[in-house]
Amino acid sequence: MEVQVPLRLKELKASWLLMRGLSIHNVALAGPTLFGPVINTAAQIAGRSVSYNSNKYFVFLIITDGVITDLQETKDALVRASNLPLSILIVGVGGADFREMEVLDADNGRRLESSTGRVATRDIVLFVPMREVGRLISVVQALLEELPGQFLTYTRSRDIKPSPLHASLKPSTSA
Repeated sequence: MEVQVPLRLKELKASWLLMRGLSIHNVALAGPTLFGPVINTAAQIAGRSVSYNSNKYFVFLIITDGVITDLQETKDALVRASNLPLSILIVGVGGADFREMEVLDADNGRRLESSTGRVATRDIVLFVPMREVGRLISVVQALLEELPGQFLTYTRSRDIKPSPLHASLKPSTSA
């Protein structure tokens, strides 16, 4: 799977270390917390996949310790991305006030609206504040809870059917 992420030089070095199996013991997160640009990049990747008719679905994970500073730009990016094969999982870490993040997760039944009045075609965000979940396993369970529904909503809206199982992958029926 190809992964493309816009990175600053420090982050690039950290990513290089992680790809080679080396651990990083000290990570300092800093503001401002801007989601709009990275969501736009994730949307571009998903959009290219659609234009090439490849049946891929993308899951983008954001880990944040800060209050979002570009809320309207982020809403606009999410609304534009809502018709793409993309889900965005956001984990809030630390003691920040994450109330604005809850707005991005349309679990309250109200879809996001952009600054131009366009309404999201579907909910593509799941936000989980880590301090409310606790254990790592619980965070993973909480993150994956909505993902199947988001995936199915996308595939059904595009009338995408599963491909038939290839003959070599079918289970053997020999006795």
